[in-house]
Amino acid sequence: MIALKVKNLTKSYKNFKLEIPELTLESGYIMGLLGKNGAGKTTLIKCILDLARKESGEVFIFEKPFNCDETEIKQRLGVVLETPILPGQLKPKDVKEIMKSFYKNWDDRLYNKLCDLFEIDQNKKIFQLSKGTVMKLSIALALAIRPDFLILDEPTSGLDPVARNQFVEILQSFVQSEEKAVFYSTHIVSDIENVADFVTIIDNGKIIFSSSRESIEEDYCIVKGPASESNKIPQSIVLSCKKGSFSFEALCKKKEIENCMQPGFVIEKPSIEKFYVMLVRRDEKDEVLEVL
Repeated sequence: MIALKVKNLTKSYKNFKLEIPELTLESGYIMGLLGKNGAGKTTLIKCILDLARKESGEVFIFEKPFNCDETEIKQRLGVVLETPILPGQLKPKDVKEIMKSFYKNWDDRLYNKLCDLFEIDQNKKIFQLSKGTVMKLSIALALAIRPDFLILDEPTSGLDPVARNQFVEILQSFVQSEEKAVFYSTHIVSDIENVADFVTIIDNGKIIFSSSRESIEEDYCIVKGPASESNKIPQSIVLSCKKGSFSFEALCKKKEIENCMQPGFVIEKPSIEKFYVMLVRRDEKDEVLEVL
């Protein structure tokens, strides 16, 4: 089943425009949505969830058109927002009771287990909790409804390294069932380095890359060599090139690089992080700033 499909979605603000011609995620997979702060990640998620009014386009969840009134879909949808919307005067145990009354698949045992894992005090008011603990509570609430689809916007914001690692392990367990899917927005690439099946990169409101994690290693490579030799690589196969005083590194299409190899060139497999950083900086001036 297709968990998420976005078609011809647009949303404009004063100095920004989101344009997403198409985006698809099938059940059974995790898609990491990467982008700099301000690239459009949160705007896209708000439009998907109908929390921001889109100017045009369609959003389908579980192959059905989605808007805020789709109660049936919401029963299967877990959401964690970058800024959790939780009433500060209530305690976690109070919020649990409210959520429990709305969601038919609510799992008390799972909620308690996650709260123990994350060390969430059920008797403190939410405004008394740290930012990281509030985020952990949001994660526990989203998972306890036993969703089939998780939409996450910067879910590890404010989490310490141990909690981030725990969360990644939870996601890996969550998608073991082929019926589950995760759409995971973040600018912390290491969070999805080992869990994402697909990577989508958004920059300035537009998707500039969307494919499987494996394709990054199979279809692209990093070429390094002397700065004076950088012009030996045809620009048609270069996605991004950064030159220093003595050397260069270029993100290139792998299949076409073999005929351009020169003595002193080195080819490396790109990590997701390296691929992402080079791709979003592709339009910057070639010369790397020299640090004095």
